[in-house]
Amino acid sequence: MQSAMEVKNPSLAISGLDGDLTEEEVEIQTRLRNFAVATMRPVAASLDEMSAQEVIQPCSPLWKYLNDFDKLGIGPAELAEFGPQRLKRLLPIVFEELAYGDSGLAVAAFISKTPASVARASGDPKLVDRFGGLRGCWVATQADRGSDCVDYEGFEVAAGSKQSEGSLRALVGSSEIVLTGHSSDWIACGPIAECGLVHCPADYGEGVIRPDGGVFGVGLLVPFDLPGVSVGSPNEKIGQRSLPTGSIRFDDVRVPSSCLVHGRDSYNASIDRFLLSGAMNIAAISTGIARAAFEAAVKYAQDRRQGGVPLTHHQLVRWRLYEMWRKVEISRAIVRRAAAYNFSPQGPHVLSAIAAKTTASQSAFDVVSSAMQIFGANGVSRRHPIEKLLRDVQEPLVEAGENHFLALQGANWLLRANQVVGFS
Repeated sequence: MQSAMEVKNPSLAISGLDGDLTEEEVEIQTRLRNFAVATMRPVAASLDEMSAQEVIQPCSPLWKYLNDFDKLGIGPAELAEFGPQRLKRLLPIVFEELAYGDSGLAVAAFISKTPASVARASGDPKLVDRFGGLRGCWVATQADRGSDCVDYEGFEVAAGSKQSEGSLRALVGSSEIVLTGHSSDWIACGPIAECGLVHCPADYGEGVIRPDGGVFGVGLLVPFDLPGVSVGSPNEKIGQRSLPTGSIRFDDVRVPSSCLVHGRDSYNASIDRFLLSGAMNIAAISTGIARAAFEAAVKYAQDRRQGGVPLTHHQLVRWRLYEMWRKVEISRAIVRRAAAYNFSPQGPHVLSAIAAKTTASQSAFDVVSSAMQIFGANGVSRRHPIEKLLRDVQEPLVEAGENHFLALQGANWLLRANQVVGFS
């Protein structure tokens, strides 16, 4: 800590108490902030007024946004070239700044690249050639298999019971995998996808259910031009309307075994890693939503007069603004800490991601709610940004797993780490 000869005002950069960003990090953060304000917010405002079907039409501004994002050079392919020491610091910044622009568009930019990223990570040139240039989605949740999908270890399976087999399953053969059924209605980027990474229960010849009541599973890349694949209509949602979501149906779709990326023995580890990544991203996205709400509330409190003075002159308003800022910083801190852990020799582990996601998404909900109260009746008007943020912030509470169920998973892993009897 430096000695000081005078009392100065705090110097807060774009991301608050971040005081040790490198020149590269500041440059990327500034570039993203400009993109978020100049490009993402206008596009998101337009998409928010459209029907879900209009959002995916050829004339939709969604397509220009996705093209403009690719030109930024900070997508999954580019970030994959960064080493762990740079990634652990940059990933929270990237997702927070994108969500400062719009949370739905932040999710769309990355989830649409998931199959391509998996293909590249496989090192298989044929998979890279087949999927590397396709827009995709991640098909993991099903209509009757939500929390069970998150509970891949079977922590919450009651004694003598079993998990749901789900509405989508795979029959794994020697030369092909046959997919039958449908996903949930909430597959992000599903309505605009040309392919998908599919995780689902699988039968390897002895049924879907494991002896412990969980399920065997499979992870595979599926091109959606195969016979039997159909993409459902996009859903109307209250929040993140800029992010198309819908279902994918598979009617006896025969996928070559060459598209298999995770089989019986590696399925749980695969789901674990994708849940970890998803929860971490949603944690940082939640922080971006909270930051946007805080800044909107500060500006409004400066401009709005009540009792003959700006709102900032009222003690309760100042206290609320401080509490909002404090929660933003808490969220940012736990996201940074979890990211550092996941790139450390001790990590990665989903426990850290669960802690970050549940804390940041709940804090974001609290911050946006407080901002709405500062806006008063104007907070529910579409003329002001809080109304949209209040709708958007509902999504992170359930994205990458509903918070209460995720917390149960976190508790189970925590008890395992402490070698508590029954959880070893």
